Amino acid sequence: MKSQEEKKTRRVPTRMTQGQYETIKAKAKARNMSVSAFIVDSAAHVDNNLSMPQLLQIQNLANLAADACEKSDPEIATEIREEVSRLWSL
Repeated sequence: MKSQEEKKTRRVPTRMTQGQYETIKAKAKARNMSVSAFIVDSAAHVDNNLSMPQLLQIQNLANLAADACEKSDPEIATEIREEVSRLWSL
């Protein structure tokens, strides 16, 4: 169950041209996202220029790298995980 902070309770009506909507819709579809999720994600991550799918791919690659070096150097594995976690806060 989602916490109260995670629940999406706000609706924000938006006006845009048909052309803008079609562009947004195409970009959302290319990322396997709804239009609404794409708009929220784009606005929330405007400063880092990384989309949610890109962040997830980075996280997955970092997890693979951390897992690969866990036995030989646990400190490096921890550092990799911590650095990637910082990306989520950008």
